[in-house]
Amino acid sequence: MSNFVLTLELKTEKWQEDILDKRFNIGRQIYNACLGELYKRYNTMTQRKEYNKVLEMPKDKDRNKEFNKLNKKYGLTEYSLHKYVKPMQHYFKKNIDSFTAQKIATRAFRAFEKYMFLESKKVYFKKYGELNSLEGKSNGTGIKFQDDKLVWNKLEISAIIKKSDEYAQMALENKIKYCRILRRFIRGKYKYYIQLVLEGMPPIKINKKTGEIKNSIGSGRVGIDIGTQTIAISSEADTKLLELAPDVNYIEKEKRLLLRKLDRQRRANNPNKYNEDGTIKRENKDSVFVN
Repeated sequence: MSNFVLTLELKTEKWQEDILDKRFNIGRQIYNACLGELYKRYNTMTQRKEYNKVLEMPKDKDRNKEFNKLNKKYGLTEYSLHKYVKPMQHYFKKNIDSFTAQKIATRAFRAFEKYMFLESKKVYFKKYGELNSLEGKSNGTGIKFQDDKLVWNKLEISAIIKKSDEYAQMALENKIKYCRILRRFIRGKYKYYIQLVLEGMPPIKINKKTGEIKNSIGSGRVGIDIGTQTIAISSEADTKLLELAPDVNYIEKEKRLLLRKLDRQRRANNPNKYNEDGTIKRENKDSVFVN
């Protein structure tokens, strides 16, 4: 069955944001612990003679079966990682429920699988502030969306649903499979969202004035010009100039000003290294540059 996603902004207060930030950091610690345990188990396995014997086998189904046996033996399975994370979750039970902890473990395992199957050279541990999403297994336990609110371990936060937002209201008529909490850094501050994974097809948007379907698939030629900062779109019906990544802070001007300041300081501190026209005296090698 098909699914679609609805993202709603959360109406958070400062104390609620502090709790969410704490839980994101705990989730990061659990993720890194799972990753570290997987590295430990994998290194133990690869040092065994039985692993090298399987490695030398021809690449076929029998070889894959032997690798699966080794993975089970040394705990390199998703289920074994769920067992590993259980006592850790119990320690953090006031903030992280068991189902969310299992999804974090699954996330770490999926990332490590790519390393095991040589799809990536390395799996990186997450630094402070790098884990910005947490999700549950179902809408019945752990992270839940009930009565237009995020409900999670005694924390309740209302979602912003405008009365004029017919799309969101129609989408919420579908069954919610599970929820995901997002944290995004926008214009110098964090904003928090709940992302609902819903069963079925997304609602069709209707233009109230014309009664036509919005964003319907049409026909005709469309020209697209992608630049470094903008994208231009031109068709017979419309022409648009859109900014790429509008939420990213543009710091090029600030960088230029800082570089100019550094250059002025360097020239002032090293007058013997420059000619009158401002060019560098390449023959002057008596002293080093001083910033």
